[in-house]
Amino acid sequence: MGVQQPVDILSLIENDFKLGLDSVHGKSHWDRVWDFGQAIGKNNGADLTVVYLFSYLHDSKRLDESDDDGHGERAAAFVQELFFKGVLDISGKQLEQLIFACRFHDKADSRSDDISIQTCWDADRLDLPRVGIKVDPARLNTEEAVRLLRSRLE
Repeated sequence: MGVQQPVDILSLIENDFKLGLDSVHGKSHWDRVWDFGQAIGKNNGADLTVVYLFSYLHDSKRLDESDDDGHGERAAAFVQELFFKGVLDISGKQLEQLIFACRFHDKADSRSDDISIQTCWDADRLDLPRVGIKVDPARLNTEEAVRLLRSRLE
């Protein structure tokens, strides 16, 4: 499932990404987050446009592969920039969800009651094994993500 945007948002992100598309936080990670996001969000009421955009934007402003404090904040600022330039064709509510999801995705104590934001964060967390981190089901927000994690472990 693709999400329609007025310009090729993925090309803009790829062209500006500092770490290289083949990096651990690059294109293959973004694609997996989107795959996980679709699997989690297909029946839980999440806004899949927000999940799609999060998948490709949340790590797009990383400057290094390790603990890059501030990359979520930079991604949120990039989302605002793209929106105000007319690049993102989303509503005000979607903008707020996307900014919040990006801004706080890298904070361990972040919480949200919004199913779209929860789906974004869970989709990203499900891809932690790529960097040697075991996914803790207690840190997942949605039942769908917990079920997906358990099915992958069986």
